[in-house]
Amino acid sequence: MTLDRCVASLVQYAREYLMLDARDAIYCRNRLLEALGREEYAEEETGATPELPDGILHEIFSALEAEGRAFDRATLGEKLMDAVMLRPSEYEEEFARRYALSPQNATEWAYAYAVHSDYVKKSAIDKNIRWRAQNGLEITINLSKPEKNNADLQKQLTQASTAYPKCTICRENEGYERRGFSRRNMRTLSLPLGGEPWFWQYSPYAYFNEHGIAVSCRHTPMHLDRGTVEKLFDFVEFFPHYFIGNNAPLPRVGGSILMHDHFQGGKETLPMQQRGVRVTLVSAAHPSVKAGVLDWYNSALRMEGGSRDEIASLAEETIKTWERFSAPEADILPFTDGEAHNTASCIARKTEKGYLLDIILRNNRTSQEHPAGIFHAHAEYHPVKSESIGLIEAMGLFILPPRLYRQLGAVKRYLTGACSALEGDTAQFAPMFDPVKNGKTLRDDEAETAIRTKIEDVCTHILENTAVFRRDEAGTKAFGQFLAAAGFKIKEGTL
Repeated sequence: MTLDRCVASLVQYAREYLMLDARDAIYCRNRLLEALGREEYAEEETGATPELPDGILHEIFSALEAEGRAFDRATLGEKLMDAVMLRPSEYEEEFARRYALSPQNATEWAYAYAVHSDYVKKSAIDKNIRWRAQNGLEITINLSKPEKNNADLQKQLTQASTAYPKCTICRENEGYERRGFSRRNMRTLSLPLGGEPWFWQYSPYAYFNEHGIAVSCRHTPMHLDRGTVEKLFDFVEFFPHYFIGNNAPLPRVGGSILMHDHFQGGKETLPMQQRGVRVTLVSAAHPSVKAGVLDWYNSALRMEGGSRDEIASLAEETIKTWERFSAPEADILPFTDGEAHNTASCIARKTEKGYLLDIILRNNRTSQEHPAGIFHAHAEYHPVKSESIGLIEAMGLFILPPRLYRQLGAVKRYLTGACSALEGDTAQFAPMFDPVKNGKTLRDDEAETAIRTKIEDVCTHILENTAVFRRDEAGTKAFGQFLAAAGFKIKEGTL
């Protein structure tokens, strides 16, 4: 396909999927020619319009490479898409028009626009490996997400940035481009939360349907207080069909961007949200709130009721109690050498009965035995997952690193007899899979099932590792002490 035909095809694509007005077609064509370094153009016939722009962009890149041109595919691709997209103000205006008719219709349109503009990388997302485990967990091998360790995140939190933009999720990234980094085709939606300016954007490499982040317009570190809960409730008032939650604001138990306050959510019901309570609780101070201990692998509470103010008050009291709670016999210390350890993730939803808030209790202490974190994935599970267990994974959707695709392929060859040993960076899987092989040669389907079963077991154990109250005598006793300190009484069930 010639470059001229590619340009015509991209303009046609934008007319169909990106709301490019016919009056602007010539102008946008000229912006494309400018981006491509072309001064001439000859109109050519175009074929059927594809549903995604990947093919057109690939043809453009191939034509430029054939000419011996040097360029960055990602940066040029975003520049080309930006040239034919709605301006940020136009994007917000169209969203507002649709939101007045239906919030769900508005978000479906906004997400589809992000996909069609190639900001949400649907083609890359579709290549991810995903399956539902027998125990209800969701497992993905995310082939596009780099692996980060806890040391990286700690360093990131303590580094003050004076750059522009200050970090990769600041709103100043909208339309920004520098060497090796581009957000030319990013579009955001203004979203006041707690009386403060925030915005919503979709995630380029979404973990689930309509996955996105709500971000403060101010570059301030993650934190947790009553205002956090109030903002979460404001969000579900605005998007009643979405869930939203905060990553724990401490390294080793938080997310990957701790220096900028933000939430994460979208149109999905994650595994933890599908579970009920195993212990029913009553709060004397807030009897209207239905509360309980979740039937889940880590330590989590659920609060539900018609009054968001009552839930927020109970959540505030519970979190403050947890932040200073100590149970040394269960390895729980709120502070060491001035460093805080107890924190939480809160997840909000709007329900037919009112509001629902889940609170996952977290602690980021380390020890000689567990230098990566006492309540982090233990070392024996690091071959599968060594990154922080953030909000989404704590809720049961595991995002495993892309290296596993190659490594588990080698494990499969080992189990089926195609190779005799696990070597290099796959040798670390030997303790996990030698007992599976046990001198046998497995069929391909048997090896595949064995690998998935083992990965599911490991993910389950990792979630159990993150439980601040273990299901043992010391953990159960400490859990009871904490609940009593937070003003709860057990109505039904046992810890």
